[in-house]
Amino acid sequence: MDSADGGLTVLEGVILCIVAVMVAVVAVHALVTPSASPAGLVYSAIKETGNCLVVSGDLYGYALASGSAAGTDLWCDRPDPSRMGSVSCSVRLFVGDMGSVDMSRAAVKVATPEGIERLGRTAEAPVRPGNWTIVRTGHTVPFRQADDDTLLEPGERFDLLVYPSRPLASGESFRISIVPPGGVPLTIERTVPPGITPVMDLG
Repeated sequence: MDSADGGLTVLEGVILCIVAVMVAVVAVHALVTPSASPAGLVYSAIKETGNCLVVSGDLYGYALASGSAAGTDLWCDRPDPSRMGSVSCSVRLFVGDMGSVDMSRAAVKVATPEGIERLGRTAEAPVRPGNWTIVRTGHTVPFRQADDDTLLEPGERFDLLVYPSRPLASGESFRISIVPPGGVPLTIERTVPPGITPVMDLG
């Protein structure tokens, strides 16, 4: 009988069997994959951004003095308007980061040519030298509010004040490192302006 009459040849039968097996394999794979851990280039890239902090806006420096800076009170026993005493900055999560950072467990360090100082975190005012604090929390989306906790979450912004023990002289370079628990350190490098004023935009 001719194959043109509707019958299957042996070759056509083998091809159909191979196609059926391939369809079955794809179906089984589709059922099993959702329960497995996500993988791939995009997922890996997103996972790498977990707990990544970035600076939001400019940094500001403040002359060494008692009083208010960046919205919080500072304590200073020896004011010196010719030196910079503290720095404020705002931080947020990297765009696309879906995790959160417990800022109460973050380590903040200030490095100068004379050494590295690890600052303590305080929630008390006035803030004393050798400490850092969360001044306020906000949201990057208009009309939305940040949670009233120390978890920095997507869309939130935390304003920080860094107050090292040793004041910085004009022209001195310094580096602030903010290390979230289990995350990637945020490093900020600046130089004290040649002319010290009560408030300085450090860029």
